[in-house]
Amino acid sequence: MKIRTKNIATVSGLTGISRILGFVRDMVLAWLLGAGYLADAFIVAFRIPNLLRRFMAEGAVSVAFVPVFSEARERDGLEKAFDLARGVFTLMFFSLAAVVIIGEIVAPALVAAIAPGFIHDEAFETAVRLTRIMFPYILLIGIVALFMGILNSMGHFSAPAGAPILLNVFMIGVPVGFYVLIPVFSSPADAFAWGVILGGVAQVVLHVIPLKMMHVPLAFTRNFYHPRLRQVASLMGVAAIGASVYQINVFVGTLLASLLQTGSVSYLYYANRITELPLGLFAFAVGNVMLPAMSTAHARADTEGLTRLMGESVAAVLVFTIPATVGIMVLAEPIFGILFMRGAFTLQDSLSCAYALRMYALGLCAVGVSRILTQTLYAMQQARSVVKTAWLTLGINVLFCLGLMPFMNHAGIALASSVSVCLQVVILYRILAKKGVRLAGSPFMQYARMLIAAAAMGACLVPFLSMGFWENGFSLGSLTVLFVSIIAGAVVYFGLLWLLGFRQVFRR
Repeated sequence: MKIRTKNIATVSGLTGISRILGFVRDMVLAWLLGAGYLADAFIVAFRIPNLLRRFMAEGAVSVAFVPVFSEARERDGLEKAFDLARGVFTLMFFSLAAVVIIGEIVAPALVAAIAPGFIHDEAFETAVRLTRIMFPYILLIGIVALFMGILNSMGHFSAPAGAPILLNVFMIGVPVGFYVLIPVFSSPADAFAWGVILGGVAQVVLHVIPLKMMHVPLAFTRNFYHPRLRQVASLMGVAAIGASVYQINVFVGTLLASLLQTGSVSYLYYANRITELPLGLFAFAVGNVMLPAMSTAHARADTEGLTRLMGESVAAVLVFTIPATVGIMVLAEPIFGILFMRGAFTLQDSLSCAYALRMYALGLCAVGVSRILTQTLYAMQQARSVVKTAWLTLGINVLFCLGLMPFMNHAGIALASSVSVCLQVVILYRILAKKGVRLAGSPFMQYARMLIAAAAMGACLVPFLSMGFWENGFSLGSLTVLFVSIIAGAVVYFGLLWLLGFRQVFRR
């Protein structure tokens, strides 16, 4: 437990730095692009390779490669596991290279598919150009995803967790350095796009260093007859859709938002970015660290250990996402007013983003728990169950989007995403329960304590909101008030947890 806790702390800490830089990146994005057609075009263009990254590379690799690699190392030895890694690397490299070539050719069709509302708009050609610049990112990040899986399986988590920091550094540095300070690029959107590519290259280099230090062979192979390679390929193909269900919901939201008023795509993007902070810090950090341990437990047929790991992971996610949900619901306007309202980003943009953020926040805990439940099923190599659930919840999401958009505009898309992921949690847990993996003990009493403490925290934050300190945008005073309100809320929440007997939060 100490090792896992240390790893989770490492991943959370580095992810925290990455998310802070991500906020800075989005502040620069809002400053230079605002929430108009140029911002919409960049977000759509970036979403295409980013979706394919989750769909074909990172998501599928992390949930298909890690369990099989762990099983191979446990049963066949480390050398056989490295042979498997070489085979997967060769297969992924050439497959993703082909995808990039095809993507460069069919970029207009891809943009038309993801944002049909752009077809007769000035944003269309811009989005196509930016898509072609950024499409090679899928090859770079696919390689990074495999290297991440190898390192995580071998107990190294710092480089994979720190890699997004480099992406944010380049996405901030290139526009500021080569558009604002030295006008190399004629458009800030082009500068952001090239920052993505350079950031991807830097991420690859960052992973190569520890792999070389651990003497992991990085080479192509002609041997595609490794007995477990087909197992990985099969799981990867099945897992791609299931692992990407959250991003697919975002993709559907982008498509539908392009049919609404200008700026709707940007409102959803900025709101979604805020919710990714607590998810990255806690839910995804816990899931990434626990997947190798869960996979090892399954390889040893240790159902009791797997059940315990799942319960610990769910509790670790909820103890932070529950207060994060309450905090976001109360402080949505101050967050956008202080962090984003400047340059081309107006007060009305802040209010529209805050509306969407509250709707996304309603599903924050469900997204975190869903991550743990899907990781548990992937550790059990039950990818097909996740995929079936993904298709079902995707259909539910589309239906709710179509039903809510006429009344709530872009915020209806955010609410639909939250509703669908809540239903996903229910379905996934029922599947696990049928397989004998259930939350043990009395976890719901722990969850009730968290809810009580979070409600008290929310009551503490309401007076800060009534001060209206955020309405004039960023200033040292407004930032200080926001920071004090967050600290006060955290003190109230964790103080009440201590009084209610939830002492393990502080021990771990």
